[in-house]
Amino acid sequence: MLAVALPTVWLSGAGAAAQSQSQQAGQAAEQTLVWTADNSYTEYKSAPATATAGPVTIVFETNESTGNTFGMTHTLTFDVSSPGYNHDVNVNILASPFDTSGGRHEVQVNLTPGTYRYYCMIPGHAGMVGELVVTSAGPTDTTPPQVSASVSGDKDADGNYVSSASVTVSATDDESGVDTVEYALDNGAFQAYTAPVAVNQVGQHTVRYRAADKAGNASAVGSVTFTVVAPKPKDTTPPTVSAAVSGTKDAHGDYVDSATVTISATDADSGVDTVEYALDAGAFQAYTAPVPVSQVGEHTVRYRATDKAGNTSGVATTTFTVVAAPPPARTPLTVTAASRCLGTSVYVAVAAVNDGDVPATVTLTTPYGSTTVANVAPGKQAYQSFNARAKQIGAGKVTVTGTSSIDGENVTTSYEAAYNAISCG
Repeated sequence: MLAVALPTVWLSGAGAAAQSQSQQAGQAAEQTLVWTADNSYTEYKSAPATATAGPVTIVFETNESTGNTFGMTHTLTFDVSSPGYNHDVNVNILASPFDTSGGRHEVQVNLTPGTYRYYCMIPGHAGMVGELVVTSAGPTDTTPPQVSASVSGDKDADGNYVSSASVTVSATDDESGVDTVEYALDNGAFQAYTAPVAVNQVGQHTVRYRAADKAGNASAVGSVTFTVVAPKPKDTTPPTVSAAVSGTKDAHGDYVDSATVTISATDADSGVDTVEYALDAGAFQAYTAPVPVSQVGEHTVRYRATDKAGNTSGVATTTFTVVAAPPPARTPLTVTAASRCLGTSVYVAVAAVNDGDVPATVTLTTPYGSTTVANVAPGKQAYQSFNARAKQIGAGKVTVTGTSSIDGENVTTSYEAAYNAISCG
């Protein structure tokens, strides 16, 4: 086929005006729509199907790079007369691989919502036809993205990150969507954020971050500050553990009735993990509270502790004896009561023998009176016969108390004794 050089672009007046306006606008167009043609005269090699209303750069290219190896001439012509289509854009581009633009031409236009019909005007190329559907542009996005950062890692007791910290930056945009996320570490320049940022240099750090959406809105710069510290040296020291026994002791140092064992453990490095104890021949078990021991006899409590680094103390012991409580101190008395007649009068006779080892003060109490006898010697008795002032009485009881000094303390003991009913006249 003979190749013929043709004019680069043929535009109608409206098309020329559109081109002139677009040249003035320069790079302001936000969309680029590309049509290509090859050796076919029945269809365009490629063509857009949809676009958004607004400024558009139309590119029409036909040359060897698009598959036009025969040097064919094609046009990209927008229909401005057929019913049912938009007629506000008048484009008629004539292109050939051998024209002065190498078969590639651009024109800027302004599309409106609706459907445009395009075709090739070259005779015999009637099959090269198509439609471009243009939709309205959405509302203008003027809201910047929401962006935040979180720091994670192992913390020490002061809230510092041990060995390293990881900074995760998150951004959202409900309108045009997030386009870019950037961060800067300390005094460094901003760079693209693609994955959590690991920071392992010891010291205080500040990470600044920002995001931009697809409409070009940029967020304010946020920041997060944290400190990375070096790990402590490996803990090889076991905990320090001790035990204390408490309770009421007798004169021999034994615990009366019961003893309580309290175990304490400390670890200045990794910290205490577990504390265990074993009573006598029993197995070790977790220590959670002071251990009461009430069984009479000698006891041994073994104890140990383990820290969070796995170091276990040696087994320590504490030994103690639990004894039964002695019977309460008392003033021993033998008490008797009897009713009898003296003539026609009834008397109640009460006697209390001091069975103790020390003198006692004895008080005899009846329904018919009472009396107190001081310093009743051991083995001696306090006695009183009480006149009932009646010829007969019913059965009843008397109360006797004895008070003596035992081990430096006054001890009072009470007793009761019964007497029978009696009639004397």
